[in-house]
Amino acid sequence: MRNYLIISFIVILIILTSLVKTSTRNLEAKIFTNQEEIKLLSDKKGLILLEHNFLSSPERLFELKESLFYENLISLNKKKYLILKKYEQEY
Repeated sequence: MRNYLIISFIVILIILTSLVKTSTRNLEAKIFTNQEEIKLLSDKKGLILLEHNFLSSPERLFELKESLFYENLISLNKKKYLILKKYEQEY
């Protein structure tokens, strides 16, 4: 009888160990995929920030203006614009 208890105890321990090991392996796989996604997203964020900073720098904007617009652009005065609220009140 004692042998059956020892054997059943060992079998239960083996089963529990395999369950824990399987769940640990699954958790490690999920952690790895999440870490890879975080790396990809952080790389993408870095590239987007770099592109934004490169395109929005004043020097770059002047270069783009000169290369894309052949005719000279004129600047407009802010006072020439009508604010809609004031425009509605006049009529």
